Amino acid sequence: MSMNTNAAHTAEHAFIGSLQKILKKTLNVRKVEHRESYNVAFIESSELDLDFDKIVLAEEEVNRLIIEGRNILHHSFPSLAEAKKKIPELRANEERLASADNITVVEIENHDVAACSIKHVSNLSECIFFLVTSMSMNGSDYEIKFVVGKNAMDEAVKITEKINVICNEIGANYNTVEETIKKLNKEREQYHDKLKILTNKILTSIHSQYFEKYRINIISKILDNIDWRMIQTFVGEKIREARTIVILVNTDDNDMASLVFARSSDINLDCVSIFENIGKRRDIGKGGGKSNFVNAQITKSMSNKVVEDLVKESLKVLSL
Repeated sequence: MSMNTNAAHTAEHAFIGSLQKILKKTLNVRKVEHRESYNVAFIESSELDLDFDKIVLAEEEVNRLIIEGRNILHHSFPSLAEAKKKIPELRANEERLASADNITVVEIENHDVAACSIKHVSNLSECIFFLVTSMSMNGSDYEIKFVVGKNAMDEAVKITEKINVICNEIGANYNTVEETIKKLNKEREQYHDKLKILTNKILTSIHSQYFEKYRINIISKILDNIDWRMIQTFVGEKIREARTIVILVNTDDNDMASLVFARSSDINLDCVSIFENIGKRRDIGKGGGKSNFVNAQITKSMSNKVVEDLVKESLKVLSL
């Protein structure tokens, strides 16, 4: 095991020790993985109230301990039972160590004690710097990524650079960036609410075309930059109605447009096949889905032609 890995593993012990004090609970660290540029600790999440604010508090304490240069001590016991008898607060993976002939306990001076056979540095100062980069859920575990030493210092510089880019983009500085983001997010929500109201008005105003010969209602329209999720919901509701086909295109500032082509369950029509057949004649874009519901990205300039062709092909199949 490399010196950097030894430092990372030792820093992980210090971090878990700090988290335990904050959470007032013994943690079950299922495993720790040391990779080339970062490390990952997997902590069982059962009955834990863990958030990033607590992570930061633990992170801060670890770096204080690094600056203090806490010593790393090793103790040896003939069994896990003996070790726990001597050190009741011992943290250990009991399944892995229950049958071991010899137990090594690693102690970070006046901070943490854990049973562990992996090599560690002799003093916490050798870890130099500790930085948590992310926390997420992985099954029933918290997955916490962290870096140590030069990797942590390099990552801190990258984070600072990213914050500076964000500040420039949103017109804020380091001291105001959080409040500016909150304000922008509130404004985004307000605009999104207005967009939903506008989208609903547009969708409910679309008139269907009834084809007496086929006893079919076809709802088709080219829409401009409205809420796509609401379009999907609208289509889902419409195809619950009898003998209904829906063909909607939503355009925006890009060269491609979003298409949804769907039909009610009482119509014998394969939407995927029809869309693919049109695509064989000309390059219109790509899409797929189920026989009753297709989502696609099509060339924006061909939107009207694609809608016309889908209507024609659908009626043609129904006439067979």
